[in-house]
Amino acid sequence: MLLVKATAVDLRNLNMLNEKLCDAYCKILEDVDQKFFDAREPDGGRPAELSGLFVTSVSDAYAESKNKIMIIGSETAGWNVLKEGERFQCLESYVRRAMNKHKNYFEREMARRNSQGYSFHNFTRAVAKRCGKEGLIYSNLFCFDWKHGSPINSPHFDTIRRYSEPLLKKQIEILKPDIIIFANGMVSVSHRREYFPLNECLNGRDYSVKGIPNRHLWEFDLRGRIRSFRIHHPSARAKAAASARTYLLTLLPST
Repeated sequence: MLLVKATAVDLRNLNMLNEKLCDAYCKILEDVDQKFFDAREPDGGRPAELSGLFVTSVSDAYAESKNKIMIIGSETAGWNVLKEGERFQCLESYVRRAMNKHKNYFEREMARRNSQGYSFHNFTRAVAKRCGKEGLIYSNLFCFDWKHGSPINSPHFDTIRRYSEPLLKKQIEILKPDIIIFANGMVSVSHRREYFPLNECLNGRDYSVKGIPNRHLWEFDLRGRIRSFRIHHPSARAKAAASARTYLLTLLPST
């Protein structure tokens, strides 16, 4: 699978924690069919409707940040790692490029103004404003997107599911977030529960006394150690969902 070593150019902008993530990603993905990284791979290429690999990186200031908060979304449409005309060379180089794409993309999103209406990154910017952007982790429940809807509907979902779970769990293991916000939406609830079954979600707390239904905001301690919250996807327009997001911000630590 590893055809050539990554070049020196690939080593830019990866701090020590990102290096640990990169090594872990490569070990998890070492047996993935190459067609999942390059749609033009001649031996049974994957459909072009499948996105490139989504893997998380962190800022260079993450280790020293006051508040380390992971926000887990669902999938990222149009996420291409290889540019037009480029071919897959080796797994390490590809993973590093995917991580640099994530890092650059998230930095740009943090620097932008809020968009009209509701969006995922309007929420991440709100969290960053209260808690600090240096310790923010942008992650996803699934590592590939499917352009015809949720990756759950993809004919490749068994593969997507098989690798998404260990990738996400390795991020949590390495980055050790203080808080996790599950904001991946209702369509993928059953798969979130497969990753993190209810017997690992301890000391559940709801805010119904504040007028917020449990289905819109639920707090628990993941494995009894990590303070965690479950909300609807931040694009949810229901008034109760928006109120739950606003109230959640008050529960998060400030800078």
